[in-house]
Amino acid sequence: MRFKMQTYYRVEFLPPVMAFVSSIAQALGATDKEIFQIRMAAEEAGMHIIGRYPGSGLEERFEVLCEPQDGGLLVTFNNLGLPINLLAMPKYEITDPDQNIDGLGLFLMEKMVDHHEFINQGREGWKTVLFKRFERLKLPEHRPEGSSDELTASREKLQVMKATAEHVPDIVELAYRSYGYSYSKELFYFADLLRAALEEDSIESFVALNPAGRVVGQVAVISSPFGRDVVEIGAVMVRPEYRRSTGLLQLIRAVASSVRTGVDAPMIAESNLVTTHTLSQRVSGLFKFKPMALKISVHGRARFVSIQENTAAQREPLLHVVSLGVPSLELTLFIPPEHDAFTRHLFENAGIALKTPCAANPEPADTLCDADIHAEYEYATLFIRRPGHDYAELLRQRLYELETDGIKTVFVRFPGWQPIPETLKNTARQLRLFFCGWVMETPTHWWMLYTRLNAQRFNFEAIQIHDPKAVELRDYVQKQFQEIRS
Repeated sequence: MRFKMQTYYRVEFLPPVMAFVSSIAQALGATDKEIFQIRMAAEEAGMHIIGRYPGSGLEERFEVLCEPQDGGLLVTFNNLGLPINLLAMPKYEITDPDQNIDGLGLFLMEKMVDHHEFINQGREGWKTVLFKRFERLKLPEHRPEGSSDELTASREKLQVMKATAEHVPDIVELAYRSYGYSYSKELFYFADLLRAALEEDSIESFVALNPAGRVVGQVAVISSPFGRDVVEIGAVMVRPEYRRSTGLLQLIRAVASSVRTGVDAPMIAESNLVTTHTLSQRVSGLFKFKPMALKISVHGRARFVSIQENTAAQREPLLHVVSLGVPSLELTLFIPPEHDAFTRHLFENAGIALKTPCAANPEPADTLCDADIHAEYEYATLFIRRPGHDYAELLRQRLYELETDGIKTVFVRFPGWQPIPETLKNTARQLRLFFCGWVMETPTHWWMLYTRLNAQRFNFEAIQIHDPKAVELRDYVQKQFQEIRS
């Protein structure tokens, strides 16, 4: 447990520091005397830091940390003031108070706490540490997992329906209760944007309501910008205490029925499933999703509230899956020879028949390439709209620029509906690009997905996969990754 604040090197901003430290002490069960003592010590420490800052005090800020520790409160001041000569610290003598009045503040600070020290951090400045032991430290209790609230919620009867504008505030709150503020689809944090999307039918939301009428679960059907032939199933959100509720199966079935038998049922549904855990992958079995690609290291991991995870986990991989809404589908696809067998295996498993196109070489035209860059997530996608004679040099330049700009993950998409450059295999290896599967744009247009990872390690064994075919895909992609590194 840690509490932190920052303030400027000015005396007028010292009272908030004193209030901050004393408030934390009070919340942790300190007596009035102990609160007074730690407050006075914090005041003297702050005065010492402010007095040793050479500027106006507004150029930078110093940091104050409070942590309960060893039966008391540890208060740490991190600052960038003048260096301290520990051998020449002014010492205050009670017997001769006028001789070393400069040392009075440090003398009081020392007397008010059980331990104090000044630590030289080199280029990080200096650290002033205070520790005050409390007679009775009171720490807040953790709510145990599997509480009575969870048991009660799992037995409640849920009502499933299509969301309307009146449900939007609850859905926004549900996004927070499910993911905190870590969910990548930011639309679900903005009530006005979500309300507009529902009204425009670009998003169709299905919700589960508890007996009190509150939204406790949601699944969204998101229309493709290329038309209603393709939809994405996503934005699965469930309040933590309802994750064991059998009523959520009704919600999943309602969405699956709409996608498969609705008036405007799409030809294909797709989804991008998290691999932090296998819950959403198991639930997706009702949609009969089939794995088609593994999107490696897309962004920082979403935080699932009340689901324990490895805090040092790597960036989030997503499993790209599809499900046919029509009895059969036939597709003409240009496939790199080295990935022909596995590609046919993926599409056959998805129920899609592949036709072999007539042999053709790329036109000797200039390459057309678009970039979709998400600097906040440190990933980008390069769309090779038309691979021309200069595609390799263009890719090399764009990949260099993105790496220089701090982009950690670059996806490169080649159009599977156009002839493939004969040099693609060697070019991909030279540019550290590895094949990761196929991603759909429309039922007849599919992209070959290649990936490049910059300045990061990646452990494929940490990817949690439920479906055996998806395990095959993960192992195949891992093999491609290892080959470009050898």
